[in-house]
Amino acid sequence: MTKIGLPLAIVVLLAGLFIAWSYLTTLNNVAAIAGRLPSEEQLNAMSPDELAAIKTKLTSDCERVSGLAKNPVSRYFRGDAIKVLSDRCDLIKARLGSAEGP
Repeated sequence: MTKIGLPLAIVVLLAGLFIAWSYLTTLNNVAAIAGRLPSEEQLNAMSPDELAAIKTKLTSDCERVSGLAKNPVSRYFRGDAIKVLSDRCDLIKARLGSAEGP
């Protein structure tokens, strides 16, 4: 029994550290992306030229959101916030599509 005690404690400790790291990383990523993405009001106030100027930044942030949405650990910890960001990205993609024209 004592031969498996220390390795088991190390495995449990490593699992706990992984869960804490995943939580904090997800929390920081969601907060950083939410701070950079424009709100619906800001998006509506932007001209097509302003949208074109920040298009690459917006698309890269939305790709990060879709990556978070595909990650089951991130969805477990921050699924509600990721859903809000995903909805905002859908709005941004629609707005970028309408700004580019047919």
